[in-house]
Amino acid sequence: MSDHAGHRPLVAFTTLAIAGAGLVAAAAYFDLVHGVPSTSAVAAGAVLLAAGLMVSLAHLGRKRRAGLAVRGVGRSALSNEALVAGVALAAAVSVATMGLSGSRAPVLTAVAGAVNAAFLVSVGLVYSVRGQRTWQGVSAVTPLTGGLAFGAVAVQATAGAGGVFLATLLFLAIDALLFSQRWRDIAGIAFSERMLADPFHLRRSQLLAARFFLLDAVPVFLLAVAPAPLAIAVAAAGLLVDRVSFYALALQHTTEHEIEEVEAQMAALGRMRQD
Repeated sequence: MSDHAGHRPLVAFTTLAIAGAGLVAAAAYFDLVHGVPSTSAVAAGAVLLAAGLMVSLAHLGRKRRAGLAVRGVGRSALSNEALVAGVALAAAVSVATMGLSGSRAPVLTAVAGAVNAAFLVSVGLVYSVRGQRTWQGVSAVTPLTGGLAFGAVAVQATAGAGGVFLATLLFLAIDALLFSQRWRDIAGIAFSERMLADPFHLRRSQLLAARFFLLDAVPVFLLAVAPAPLAIAVAAAGLLVDRVSFYALALQHTTEHEIEEVEAQMAALGRMRQD
């Protein structure tokens, strides 16, 4: 990712964690609302979430400071995320363990689903940063909708039910609607000289389109033909593209960027006067 290479651990962490929490939350919903239990989905979600948290801890550099992350709970979005992540993982492991032993605990399943959904919300809130123009508006909601969309696709594909569940279509439709707004917001940002020198910004339409089709559109057709692992793989690729584009298209609205915009406006006014 060239200049964006420093974002690779964050891409890995958020992709794994969002996929894992989305799986657990979606599995809990299908189990409690539609009577389609999926212990394998909960277990896989717990593994993915744990893997994501391990990447996050490795990214901290000094593991001894990991415990400090929760000291700002209630004041820091990052601390809130760290606390909810731990609770979400513990709940997912508990549900998966009981499921594998043949037991069912609807209340615990509901708690696991709610906490993992809360974790997805917390991820979005962490990145709702003033100054990051491509992280504003509905961007804060897309970790939740994208995670649930991926989870719904994975649960249905593993459940082996024919056709496409109405609930799966609803999850995908909501994510598609909100992501399309994020797409419009980013497309509405005028190119600066710095953005024109960045290959990711030059290909922003292709990146966003790939995310949209891989996560929200193609899986529907694959599930309609026959629930299969291919739908999960395509949705996972869409989620990965989502996280790559999220960081690659980040645009810090710094003083330097403001100066570039003012200079561009002045140049445009100068050309108008000459005409």
